[in-house]
Amino acid sequence: MGSAMLDVKTYTCAGPQPGFIKGDETHINYVLIGAETGAFDYGIGPFHGRASFGDLVFCPPGTVFRRQSLGDISFHVFQFTALSGADGALSELPVGNVSIGDVNRLSSTYSYLRKSWVAYGGGSGMIHYASHMLLDLLYLCEEERKQALHRKKTTDPLMKQAASYIHRQLAGEIRMQHIAGCLGIKPSELTRRFRLAYGCTPVEYATRLRLEEAKRLLRETNDTLEAIASRCGYENGSYLCRVFRAKFGMTPSAFRHDHQI
Repeated sequence: MGSAMLDVKTYTCAGPQPGFIKGDETHINYVLIGAETGAFDYGIGPFHGRASFGDLVFCPPGTVFRRQSLGDISFHVFQFTALSGADGALSELPVGNVSIGDVNRLSSTYSYLRKSWVAYGGGSGMIHYASHMLLDLLYLCEEERKQALHRKKTTDPLMKQAASYIHRQLAGEIRMQHIAGCLGIKPSELTRRFRLAYGCTPVEYATRLRLEEAKRLLRETNDTLEAIASRCGYENGSYLCRVFRAKFGMTPSAFRHDHQI
């Protein structure tokens, strides 16, 4: 996909907000939506499903794109046209959902996009930057396609439900036994299958998401550490500080000083 020619028409970084402004739309360009937090149901012709962090949803031109959020959501939207490069890598773009396994790189891409959205204010500079980031997202999709050819396995639907639940409950208590019970499996099976699907345990997944949200709030708001801890599912600011320092080697205040927009 590196040789592909892309023409990004619009890019928007939105949320957190209660939902999508429009539930149904038809566009003249390709549309890509990626949820950074929260989850949404979508329908694209015969394709339908549920998407949350880790999922990229593609809708081709001239097709009705139906979506409904499941509570508060933050997301990234690209409208673009694509022409294949010399290797024809983009002769066929996906339709519907592509689940990305490299969630660390995906989270980093989202972070750069959000930071640039604030810096550029949605101007022409943002479109140029968004084109580079879109190529990175398409590269992740291509890597998933190549890996799928080797492992020939499908995404575990129960684990997608588990991941979606974690996204919706980030600010509250997340109990593995409750998730396992809702899915009709044992906690040990939940941990095993989740690790196969996402490369980490549900607890590690939740911690990663909570800390990424804490980093976003530290960059983009002046909220107190106590307020940020509450929004990210931690008991208090002191506990968040300990977890944050253990993970990133610096305190939240030091991170804010170095990275606040």
